[in-house]
Amino acid sequence: MNKIKSTIFLSWLPYLVFFAGSFIYFAFIANYILFYQEKASLFIFSFDFFRENLHQPGGLLIWLGKLFSTFFYWPPAGAMIISAVIILIVFTISKIIANLTGRNAKFIPFLIGAALFYLQTDYHFLFFNNIGLLLQLVLFYLAIKYLAFYKGWVPLMISPLWYFATGGFAWGFSLLITFYFVFNKEYKGWIRIIALWSLNFFIFWLSKEFLFFQSGKTLLTFPYSNLYTGSQHILFLSIAGILSILPLRSGIRLRLPEKLRVSDFTVNIILTILSVIILTLIGIRQFDNKSKKYFHVEKLFYQNKFDEVIAYNSSNPPTNSLTIFLNNIALCEQDKLDDLLFHFPQSQDGKTLFLKWNMVEEILKRGGYFYYTIGMINEAHRWAFENMVMRGHSPEGLKMLIKTDLINGNNDVAARYISILKKTLFYRKEAKAFEKLLFNDAAFNNNRELGKKRQTRIENDFFSITDDPYLNVEMILASDSLNKKAFEYRMAFMLLKKNYEIIGHELPKFERFGFTRLPVHIEEAAIALSVSNRDKLPDMGNLMISKNTELRWNQYLSVLQQYNNDLRSAEPALKRQFGDTFWYYVFYK
Repeated sequence: MNKIKSTIFLSWLPYLVFFAGSFIYFAFIANYILFYQEKASLFIFSFDFFRENLHQPGGLLIWLGKLFSTFFYWPPAGAMIISAVIILIVFTISKIIANLTGRNAKFIPFLIGAALFYLQTDYHFLFFNNIGLLLQLVLFYLAIKYLAFYKGWVPLMISPLWYFATGGFAWGFSLLITFYFVFNKEYKGWIRIIALWSLNFFIFWLSKEFLFFQSGKTLLTFPYSNLYTGSQHILFLSIAGILSILPLRSGIRLRLPEKLRVSDFTVNIILTILSVIILTLIGIRQFDNKSKKYFHVEKLFYQNKFDEVIAYNSSNPPTNSLTIFLNNIALCEQDKLDDLLFHFPQSQDGKTLFLKWNMVEEILKRGGYFYYTIGMINEAHRWAFENMVMRGHSPEGLKMLIKTDLINGNNDVAARYISILKKTLFYRKEAKAFEKLLFNDAAFNNNRELGKKRQTRIENDFFSITDDPYLNVEMILASDSLNKKAFEYRMAFMLLKKNYEIIGHELPKFERFGFTRLPVHIEEAAIALSVSNRDKLPDMGNLMISKNTELRWNQYLSVLQQYNNDLRSAEPALKRQFGDTFWYYVFYK
């Protein structure tokens, strides 16, 4: 009995180790993949949502992908789902080969599993792709296992329904069945092959001409897309092609010499060791620390943990322009933009301050947060709405639509969006919190975020200029002269442009905007201005340069003098001590 249990355990050991390795990687190391995919779409528990996803063949597969992806909200749950699907594909391939050849085969299935693990380590590779492959393999295995049912005609009868359910992935099942009949001697394969493909072409023609208003290419391939495979379409199509010709394995008879044959025990041990090695190597190669850092920042940003965003980027200097863009918003929300701007890398043309209108998903779903911060609520709503039209609902996009409609007093519209959010699994609590603000001005005004946003929103609406976002800041200040955050962004842009003239002209206005002291970088710019004005400081109203900034300026000059005022020689020392100042930026950027 113990020997039998030991044998069973060993036969399952490679699967268990592969599953465990995959789970650990996605749950604890590369969980940014799960974060991205969960935020990319929103599963809504309603019949209308289900029906919306059936507008074309393959829509059900997208619906399943969104259903499973909603559990990616919890990384361990998401990692378990991803790992389970991959290992089920491996197991199903093994069972198919055993059915076709009468012999166990594990090396080929595990190699394919490793390739699928590799694909999934790219956060752009959407989960429904693996679900699509698994469904084709499972249906094929059931078809050949119970082929005698209705004399082998069942696969043909269900192929139209299967095409409507899984779209372009269904061609994989048709190819599997076709190759199976080619090598099967018990059934009249050619009759079924001709019938199968005649039916397939008829269904395709019917769909194109009468049922769905889609192009022929879309009907052939959807939901497969280069966009949803993370630009790994060659590898993915290669795997799909290999899986489609699995029945060829039954026609290949390999007989190894007795000396080269190894026991099942040895095979299982080798596969277990290989699984550990291969998954480790793939994980190391594919792990993207830059993406992990960015998505951690984005997660904190969505939670309005702006101080934590700033602290994290301070200890992990960002190189991603989107990270810096979000960090600048966090700085502005905490009234620190002109104090800490040069503590982080900046683009001289302002691209880290604002994003130009672009239909690219990465830009469209994030650019509106700048307008939300400076009070252009209508423009923030437009960005979120356009992203929804193009990509469908996403958690943060839907929340932005709710917030902007609540701020603008469009309670009826906000209520419709809230009802959608309430039908989700992990955002019901937030939806109920929003619901309490509907038609309740007292509760709304007491809301720490939204009450303040309504007070500072732009009252005089105007057509935004998305090709040059800075002009919107100028237009805001022309019509709303006390918009503090727009003013902070304007001064930050002037600092990046090294525009001393405007900085000097605007210095007396800081007090009017509610500043009790000048921001650090503005102080640095004022001192730099005094150098060109015979050490005479420009007019700053009642605000003064802090003693600390004066001390640092003297230290800056002292270091420069140590190198005989040679800027090139002094650069390393100045960067080490003053790399986060406007002075260093002026001389070296």
